[in-house]
Order: sequence, then structure tokens, then C-alpha cells
Amino acid sequence: MFSLSSLLILLINLTFLWCYVVEDTTSAVDNWQLQRPAITFDPSDKLSIVEGESAKVTFVIKEGNITSTSSSELMEKVVLGVRITAVPEKTNIIEIVGNTTWTMCLHSGEEKNHSFTVNGIFLGYSKVYITLFPFGGDCIDNATTKNYQNNRDWYGKDDAVEVVPTTIYKYDYLVSVSPRPSLLADLFTGLMALIISINYINMGCQLDLKSIWEVLKKPVGPIIGFCCQFIFMPLASYGIGYLLFEDTNLRLGLFTLGCSPGGSMSNFWTLLFNGDLNLSVTMTFISTVAALGMMPLWIFTLGSSLFRNGKVTLPYLNLFGSLVLLTLPIGIGMLIRRYKTKWANFSDKIIRPFTIVCILLGIGVGCYVSLYILLMFTWKIVLAGLAVAWGGYTFGALAAWMSRLERKQIIAVAIETAFQNGGVAFVLLLLSLPQPDAALTAVPVVAQLIVTGLPMWFILLVTKLVTCCRKCSDKNNNVEKKPVEDSEDIKTPEKLSIETKM
Repeated sequence: MFSLSSLLILLINLTFLWCYVVEDTTSAVDNWQLQRPAITFDPSDKLSIVEGESAKVTFVIKEGNITSTSSSELMEKVVLGVRITAVPEKTNIIEIVGNTTWTMCLHSGEEKNHSFTVNGIFLGYSKVYITLFPFGGDCIDNATTKNYQNNRDWYGKDDAVEVVPTTIYKYDYLVSVSPRPSLLADLFTGLMALIISINYINMGCQLDLKSIWEVLKKPVGPIIGFCCQFIFMPLASYGIGYLLFEDTNLRLGLFTLGCSPGGSMSNFWTLLFNGDLNLSVTMTFISTVAALGMMPLWIFTLGSSLFRNGKVTLPYLNLFGSLVLLTLPIGIGMLIRRYKTKWANFSDKIIRPFTIVCILLGIGVGCYVSLYILLMFTWKIVLAGLAVAWGGYTFGALAAWMSRLERKQIIAVAIETAFQNGGVAFVLLLLSLPQPDAALTAVPVVAQLIVTGLPMWFILLVTKLVTCCRKCSDKNNNVEKKPVEDSEDIKTPEKLSIETKM
């Protein structure tokens, strides 16, 4: 006879045996794992397109990463129903043309490919998010159904033939949109170079070679300008960029302009504000020559952290072109002043209105050509431009005043410090960075160039109004101070007696 303890042990053994049998029959279905499906794209790295153009991206999904501890036969029967979506990250930069949702049935080890078309809308970067949603749709083919009917005991339950995991798989694909090449921009560049050259000839007619020589003999002004241009401006641009921007492209653009030499606009504004034109032109020439060494110094030291995504190519040809554009027309103007006095006098009459036309044309056409850049302005970009520009005005004027320079020289140093050669910065970025990075870094460059000139227009207008008011006031005072006896309309007693005798 069995004891009670023996009966209890037997029941326990039977219970474990039953659990093992149940586990063994269901593990064929339940003891599996579906790993992340593999997706490959073509183009593999990223898609680069131009604004207004479209391109196709093909992607291949391979569902071949199923592991099972039960049976390799079951792995061959797994069917995965998948819904795929393609959604752009930034709809203002790219759009998906046509269908953005697909459904498919994936068998274990099978590869299927699909494609979508991307249209470039605006300059910048955007990701396309590819999402795989497994679902329980109609993904049972005839072979699987027949196998299911013949092996019902193996599958264990009616809905086990279609395995539906709950995991959602996400992938992303990068798309870059570059600006469309513009013939108008090239024509504008050539036109502005011609107009600036003509105006530099006019400026050369106003220059005095003896005064320039005196500036070089006592180079207090050029030394102050050099320190402001190549010490203060790079450091200020770098610091303000780090305070206001998180995007490396914006920091890089602002810093590159800060390392650039003085531009032609500084000479024009110095002329309009009656500053020392001889000093201004001398400083522009010296800073352009010095930039051949100072720009590499700053860019390969402080700027090395910003140029991580590009190979720096310094625009020596552009710097040389700036020197030619500056010195050759000015030399022609100085020869006209020496040998054609009448031409020089005529130039003196038209130089200020012609300078205003140059500035207005440069701003107007430049804004039209760079409209896509203006659309990317934010309050931080404008604030950074204002901070760097007014920092240049203030620091340059203060340094010149502390050095006991005259008023005209202070004006020249302040303007020369704030205005920089945007063309040099543009070419350096264009040669050193791929698109659209080069265009994105140009945004703070354009912003600073615009906001540097806008305050000058306001100050110039106020100055002209004050000058006109003073002239009117002086004219009225002269009329009031005119002696009474000189007036022919009022007859004094002496005049009346003379007329009576006659």
C-alpha cells in the first residue's frame, strides 16, 4: 500500500510532467523573438537636392532576424504584416510627393523594396522618418494556410499562424536642400564690382598723396584700426556667437566675418560723414594686406572648433582681387586729380550723390538676390549683428578718442572697424564648406552687413536735418543783424535832408 507521502510525491511529479508537456506544445508558437528589421537606403548616406527639384529614395526592408528556441520549421512559417509611413521632419524644407503609406506582408528571410519621392522646398536640412507598424492584416498566403491546416497541433491555436509583435520600429533618413544657382546673383556681383570701381575712381580724385604719406609717417590711426579690426572684432564675433547661437553654422558665419578685413562701404560712409577719407582708404588697404596673415591665424586657432565639418580653404585670390579693386581705381583717380583738374572738380560735385546711389543699389539688389537668406532671419540673428556692429563703432571710436585723434579721424576709425568685407567671408565659406552648410553660414553674415548700415542711414538723415536747420537759423540771424541804415526802404532824417537840398 502506498503511504500518504508517496501519493503526494506522485501527484507533484504528475503536475510537473503536465506543465512540461503544455510548455513543450505551446513553445513552438510562443518561444520566439523578432529582432529589429534591417533597412538600407539608396542613396545610402543622405540625399542632396536643389530647391525646386525632386529625387527618388529607394529603401529595402529585410525581415531576416528571427530567432526561435523551438523549431526552425516554425521560423519559415512566420508572416509579418507591416504598415510603413514616411513623414518629413520639417515640412517647410522638404515634402514627400505622392503616397506616404504602404502595407506589405513579410515572410521570414524575405526582402522587399519601396521608394518615395522628395521635393526640395527651402534651404536647409530635414530628416524623413520611416516607421514600421506591425499589424494583423491579411498576410496569410496559400502555402502558409495549407501548412497550418496540416499542422494544426503544431501551431496550437487558430491565430498563431500570423505572429503580430507590438514593437514599432523607427528609422530616419537625412535630406539636404541647397539653394538654386542664380544667374541674377552673378550679374549683380559683376554690376556692383563695376559701380564700386567707378566710385573708387571718384574717391581717388579726392585723395591727397601728401596726406596719405603723412598718415603712414605717423601711423597712429592705422595701428589703432589694425588692433580694432583684427583683435576686437574676431573676439567679439566669437563671443557673441557663443552667447546667442547653439547652431555651429551660425557661429561660424559670424566669426568668419569678424576675421575679415575692412570693406568698401567703410570708405563710402566715411566720405558721407565727412571723415578722414585719406585715413579710411589707407586703413582699408593695410587691413586687406594684413588679412592674408591674420585670417589664417584666427581661423586655424580659435576657429578650429567651428570648422570641424569642413576643410578650410582660404580665399587668397579673393583677397588679391579686393586689393586690385581698391588700389587700381584709386590710382586712376589720383592720376586724374594730377593731370585733369576739370575732371577732378566734376568728380567732386557728383561723388556724394553717386555714393548714395551705390549704397542704395547694393542694399536693394542685394536683398532681392539674398531673399532666401532674409527669410531665415530670427531675432537672435538680428541681435547678434547689431551687437557686433555697434561694438565695432563704440570700441573703434573710444580707442581713437583715447589716442587723442581728431574728430574726422575718430569717424574714420569707428566706421572702418564696424564695416567689414562680406565678399571675402562669403568666398571663404563657399570654398570651405559643402552646400547647404555654406549658405546657412551666410545668414549671420548678411544680417550683420545689413544692420551695420541701417543705423548709419538714420544718423545721416538726422545729421542732414540738423545741418539744414542750422543753415536756416544762421540765415535768419544774418537778416536780423543787418544794419538799419543800409536798408533802402527806410529813409533816415539824413537822407531826407539830402533829398530836400537836391
